[in-house]
Amino acid sequence: MTDYKGSWVEEIVTYELVFYYERGGGLGFPCDEHGNVDRSQLMDAAIANLDYALAHPEKYPVAFNEVEKHVGRYRNPPSGVCECGKRIEIYNEYLGAGECPHCGRWHNLFGDLLNDPRTWRDGDDWREEEEDF
Repeated sequence: MTDYKGSWVEEIVTYELVFYYERGGGLGFPCDEHGNVDRSQLMDAAIANLDYALAHPEKYPVAFNEVEKHVGRYRNPPSGVCECGKRIEIYNEYLGAGECPHCGRWHNLFGDLLNDPRTWRDGDDWREEEEDF
C-alpha cells in the first residue's frame, strides 16, 4: 500500500435555531452560527413550523429563537492506495483487517498487506520457534 494515511478524528460543528416550550421539548432548525436558517433546505412543514414559532414567542418560555452549538467528533478510517492502484478506506472487517473492494486484497489497519483471512488457521502463531524469544 502506498500513500497511507492513518485514522484521524474530525470535529464537526453544527448550529440549530431552537424554540423550547419545556426542557427537552420544542423545535429546532439547522442554521449558521448567527441563527440564519436556509429555508430552501427545509421541507414545507418545517417552514410552517418555523414561521409559527417565530410568530408565537409566548409558546416557548424556555428558549425562543436561540442558537445552539453542537460539536461532534468522527473518526475517519485509515486509507491508502492498494496494490491494485485504487484508493481505499480500511475498515476493521475481520480481526483488524479490511478487504479492498476492488481487488479483494486484505490489509491491516496500518496498511500492511495480509494473506486472505480464509487461509488463517485457529491457533496459528506468528512465531517460528518458541526458543527465538
